[in-house]
Amino acid sequence: MKLCTNIINMIQQRQKPNRRANFFIYHLPVILYAAAIIVLSSLSHLKTPEIRFLAFDKIAHFFEYAIFAFLAVRSFLHISVKISEEKAFLFTSLFIVIFAIFDEYFVQTLSHRNSSVYDLLSDVGGAFLLLTVLRIFNKKKGKKK
Repeated sequence: MKLCTNIINMIQQRQKPNRRANFFIYHLPVILYAAAIIVLSSLSHLKTPEIRFLAFDKIAHFFEYAIFAFLAVRSFLHISVKISEEKAFLFTSLFIVIFAIFDEYFVQTLSHRNSSVYDLLSDVGGAFLLLTVLRIFNKKKGKKK
């Protein structure tokens, strides 16, 4: 709960950007994370442990993209002080969907890996759940002021 409050405070307290500092603080992490996703997708020996009652790889996809959505929305919110929160969340949603589709297509092109629509749904589901929770907490906090 405290984490959500801290994230909402960060979203609401945007200031005039110092371009270099903003790049390293807000934009570089999402770029590096996206690169890490692509690198992990290309590994042929990456195996997920078999857990009988849950599909561990779907849970991993879910949380992987929830973190990615957090980094992406943070980046979009700090592109410019003129960007509205609604647009930042919309751009993040579009970016995540396009990136997830690209990632699954990339995995499909590799002969040693399997792509799945369920992986894509887990990716998008994790991102959208995080974005929805952030929007709800943000609206509740805005009403309290």
